[in-house]
Amino acid sequence: MRSKAAGIIFIIADIAVIVLVSLCAFTDVLTVDKQLWNTGIRKFIFFTVDSNVLAALALLVCLPFKFRRLIKGAPLPGFCTVFTLVAVTASSVTFMTVLLFLGPTLGYGSMYLGNNFILHLVCPLLAAVSFAADVCSDKKLSFRYTPLCMLPTAVYGAVYLVMVVVIGKNRGGWEDFYGFNAGGFWYVSVVVMLAASYLIGVGLWASHKLAEKRSRSCA
Repeated sequence: MRSKAAGIIFIIADIAVIVLVSLCAFTDVLTVDKQLWNTGIRKFIFFTVDSNVLAALALLVCLPFKFRRLIKGAPLPGFCTVFTLVAVTASSVTFMTVLLFLGPTLGYGSMYLGNNFILHLVCPLLAAVSFAADVCSDKKLSFRYTPLCMLPTAVYGAVYLVMVVVIGKNRGGWEDFYGFNAGGFWYVSVVVMLAASYLIGVGLWASHKLAEKRSRSCA
């Protein structure tokens, strides 16, 4: 049985993610600076921003149900669990990509500086803990939903492939700011990122299942 104190703590954590992501992603969205890629609407070309916004959106959608659970003891609807799994997997992909790839190649200093510290580390970790330890539905989370965890990466990857490889920077596309096409090996990056997304999703699913075993009922 989950205590009300724990429920309050997780609600606070969710609100913190929602507020921090909103501040980092939307405060300067109307800023126009052609010399900077991370200002204005163009900041949404980065998976870092998109994945964190998706995770914050999932937590926001679930928030009213968490308040209802806190007050009435009612479990969260099943769609909240699935949506959160997919969304938090996306932000966790950001966390792991920075930790294992971008940090070593571009330097950890820049990866964890300013807003990057919030979007690369703080929010993904808070969102992952919230999902793994707190989200509880009236239905058990089935393993069959884990392939959906690849969806955000697949959609973004398709856009990135078109803009970086098919169109290219010289024809109005994007520069390869993530380095996923280094040496022309974009197809390797596709396989690695999709596989990583799936494995991260399975890991989050497994963590959630452990939480289910510890607390069979949210009522």
